[in-house]
Amino acid sequence: MITLLAAVLSGIMFYLSQGYDHVWALIWLAPVPLLWLAYGNTRTWQVMGACVIALLGGAGYILQSPYLHLIPPLVFASVLAVDIGLFCVAVGFARFVQRRASPLLTLFAFPACWTAFEFLIELHSPNGTYGSLAYSTMSAPILIQGASLLGMYAVTFLICLFANTVAMALRFKRNTAAVGLGLAICAANLVFGIVQFAHPQPDVLRVAGIVDETAVADSWRAKTVPAALAVTETYAREIRAAAQEGARFVVTPEGGMASIPAGQSAIVAPLVAAARDTGVQIIAGFHAVAPATDFALAITPDGRTRRYDKRHPVPGLEDNLTRGRVSGWLGDGRAEEICKDMDFPDTIRSDAAKGARLMGVPAGDMGIDGWQHGIMSVMRGVEGGFSIVRAANDGLVFASDAQGRLIALKQDAPTGLTMIVADLPLGPGPTLYTRIGNVFPWLCGIFALALGAVLLARRRLRSVAP
Repeated sequence: MITLLAAVLSGIMFYLSQGYDHVWALIWLAPVPLLWLAYGNTRTWQVMGACVIALLGGAGYILQSPYLHLIPPLVFASVLAVDIGLFCVAVGFARFVQRRASPLLTLFAFPACWTAFEFLIELHSPNGTYGSLAYSTMSAPILIQGASLLGMYAVTFLICLFANTVAMALRFKRNTAAVGLGLAICAANLVFGIVQFAHPQPDVLRVAGIVDETAVADSWRAKTVPAALAVTETYAREIRAAAQEGARFVVTPEGGMASIPAGQSAIVAPLVAAARDTGVQIIAGFHAVAPATDFALAITPDGRTRRYDKRHPVPGLEDNLTRGRVSGWLGDGRAEEICKDMDFPDTIRSDAAKGARLMGVPAGDMGIDGWQHGIMSVMRGVEGGFSIVRAANDGLVFASDAQGRLIALKQDAPTGLTMIVADLPLGPGPTLYTRIGNVFPWLCGIFALALGAVLLARRRLRSVAP
């Protein structure tokens, strides 16, 4: 009964830490019941069963998506099986270490192992870093500032470290040194966040994000140049309205306007005119049916355009798209990306390293995953030292600073116009993480492998000793 209760409690916390109504603090406690079980006398198979139940409970959130049927069942099931299986291994590894090594090594066993697994999963996943524990803490940006030093995996590590510290404190009464060290590291992370928040942000730009769901629907019905032109004229009027409120950088949603190659110059003309007349830089999302493409046009106040094609199409949904190969770097501290590209830290880090301070992101979400997916972009800004304007149809329209604070936020209305206009501090530019990349998760993997190898060797030596 205790095992089942622990599994259900963890599952509830994993579930509630996600989505629009998430309770971010629960992710820092969700692994505690499972680790508490692992460090006790519960049989190993029961601990593993509890982990499976808890992880399935957490995955229940995405099962509510009305778009789930578009994902091949085998793909979804295989991804879920890998995540659950490796999480079980990480908890089992923590149990193995706790029975054979010091409390200090036990303290780091679970966080290092799961951080390494999460990194390896996402390194080869077509969905990038979607599903990382780190994203569940985005509503507490003061706690994610370590991402600017070591990447998002530092946040995953800290979540697991805190949970492991609490589990050890509840299970064992004499591990004061290990528990104290765990709490001290978490406290140091909080202090670093406070220091980061205290930095002045002198460079501010007025920005806007615009999503017009009626125009988006019209764009997907547009089969002729006049029909496509009517959509860009709608957005041009809305961009001019944002400019009247002082906006100088405007982003529209992914695929929000239709591209017809034979008449593309005429279709884009209203946007070019709006940029020239108002002095606004525009990042406009387009789609084309034949050939199937998903791209963004950056339009400068002098009327020049630069095209960027999406580099990471959504598996199973956008397999027909031609994958982009060109960087989103625009110069002058600015860059453009499209939606799912922001799920891939390595892709974004290469652009951030060039000096990005502001990034425009046309996007499109799936309703219920609007929060989950949108905040992944915010983490990229913290990692890379840049601010973001992201406009997503069927999702969120927001502006975030380089510390991950949401300066302006609106949920996209089902029909009609959703607009934000805000004074957004520009980011400082490249961070330590931008320069060193994924050194930290690799070190976690090396530590876990070395620790496991040493303990296994020690056990073998004892088994053959006379």
